[in-house]
Amino acid sequence: MPTNVVKKVKRIQKRFFWDWGSKNRKIAWVAWDKVCELKDKGGLGVIDIRKFNLALMGKWIWRLKYEKKGLWKDILDFKYGG
Repeated sequence: MPTNVVKKVKRIQKRFFWDWGSKNRKIAWVAWDKVCELKDKGGLGVIDIRKFNLALMGKWIWRLKYEKKGLWKDILDFKYGG
């Protein structure tokens, strides 16, 4: 995912928590890292979109290398060469 898309998604997430439609800049009472922590560890469990995207890309790379069959693999092999 391009960096500018990640920044826009994070901006939307942060506005949801801190702005609430206000025109004045609000204070972030909790660090974003804390918001993204798991609920079990005291966070809110919000997904960090950059880390989530990296994990999904890693999953697809792994599947492309180790799975022998699949429609998505056939399409990629056809388009980019096997």
